[in-house]
Amino acid sequence: KNSRSLTRREEERRGSGVGTMPNLGFVNAELIVQEGGLAPLVELLSSSNEGLQQQSAGALWSLSVNAENHIKIVREGSLPYLVRLLQSANHKIQEQAAGTLRNLAVNDDNKMKIVQEGALPHLIGLLRSSHDSVLIQASGSIRNLSVHPQNEFKIVQEGGIKPMVDLLRSPNYKVVEQAAVCLRN
Repeated sequence: KNSRSLTRREEERRGSGVGTMPNLGFVNAELIVQEGGLAPLVELLSSSNEGLQQQSAGALWSLSVNAENHIKIVREGSLPYLVRLLQSANHKIQEQAAGTLRNLAVNDDNKMKIVQEGALPHLIGLLRSSHDSVLIQASGSIRNLSVHPQNEFKIVQEGGIKPMVDLLRSPNYKVVEQAAVCLRN
């Protein structure tokens, strides 16, 4: 049996406590990681249950605030799942996944890994979202990725400039700010 595939019963059992993780993650990120919380959270990203996807991505987003966890979350195998979640039809899942990638992309080693995993076209696609929360996280992710010289070229190559320029016209200051900083980089 594939250890990354959960049965419905396992999802239901695990799902009961996952919703509390984002709040706990901010305060106790180090302890959650020390107690082995990363592996099951990454595993839950592959759940067929959108609620579990959203909550586990949210928990990882909270844990990724701690710089010491940037490499650990990637090493645990989260990137393919986070990239897949960027493609979800659920805007809350898109926001959680993009927010996690935004934090992970602060780390220089992760900048290239995230792009190599195929996140860039999906992040650029999210720049057309009708949800400001998604726009802020997706443009923030691209902003953090754009600091790497090789990624700058890939952003241009993937068609990221036009949607970023379009975001400069957003009525939301935070969206405009992320777009402007990305274009500056």
